[in-house]
Amino acid sequence: MLFRLSTRPASFLGSVLAAGLMLAVASCGSHLTPLGPAGSAPQPHHLRSPIVLQAMRVQQPTPAGRCPAGFTMLSGPGSDPACYRPLGAPVKITSAAIAPAPTTGPASPSNAPPSGYGLFFFLPAAEGAKLTAVTTQAADSRAGAVDISVAGKIWGLPVTAAPITQGQFEIVLPDKNEFSQLQRILGSSG
Repeated sequence: MLFRLSTRPASFLGSVLAAGLMLAVASCGSHLTPLGPAGSAPQPHHLRSPIVLQAMRVQQPTPAGRCPAGFTMLSGPGSDPACYRPLGAPVKITSAAIAPAPTTGPASPSNAPPSGYGLFFFLPAAEGAKLTAVTTQAADSRAGAVDISVAGKIWGLPVTAAPITQGQFEIVLPDKNEFSQLQRILGSSG
C-alpha cells in the first residue's frame, strides 16, 4: 500500500480535525492506495541519514488557542494550528529503496505539470515491520498522525486511519527544491 505524505500538515489537519474524520486527508490528496506489482520495487540501500518515524496523537487547540498539557502546537503558513503529542518511542528506518515520482494534484488532468514531487520508499521486511508498528499505533489512537523526520526536519505529519502493512509509502513535497534536498540528505540518486 502507498502512504502519501505532505509537508503541509496543519492545513489538512485543521480540516480533518474540524470534520472529525481520520479516514482521509482530501485537501492534500493523502490516502492509501496500491503501489503496483511487488516485483517492480527497486533494491533497498543504506540511507545516508535515517528516516525517523513517530506516532503522534493529534488534538485541536483549546478555545483559548493553546494546546493541552503534554501537546506541542505546530502550524504552517496560511493554515490552522494543531496540537501533537508523541505516542511511544520513535523508530529509525536506515535502509530503503527510493524512487522519484512526480505527482499531479487530485483534480489535475494527467497532462498537467506536477503540483508536487513524490519520493516512493520501498522498505525491506525488517524496516517495513517498523513502519507497520508506528502506523498501527497512530491508527489505534483514532486521532493519530505519523511524524516523518529526516536530519532533524519534519517532512510530513500525515494523519493515518489504518496501519501500513506492505512496507511502502510516499512523501509528497511541494516543490522540486525540497524534493532534491531530501534526495541528497538520504543519499538517493533517483
